[in-house]
Amino acid sequence: MAEQEKDNTMTVVIAVTLIAIVGVFLLKKDETKHLQMSGETSAAAEAQVLSKHKDFNNDILSQAK
Repeated sequence: MAEQEKDNTMTVVIAVTLIAIVGVFLLKKDETKHLQMSGETSAAAEAQVLSKHKDFNNDILSQAK
């Protein structure tokens, strides 16, 4: 009898799907890592940073009065 060649299409589709799913989970895990590394901030520290902020509001009409 002639041997039939095995079709590996389904195996390839399943392997690519699993690799994609694992890749998405790895990227999702890495997505918020920078937020955890920054540490805790207090309201006083944020106020100190914002106090140095200069507002470049281009409202010329209010300055003309």
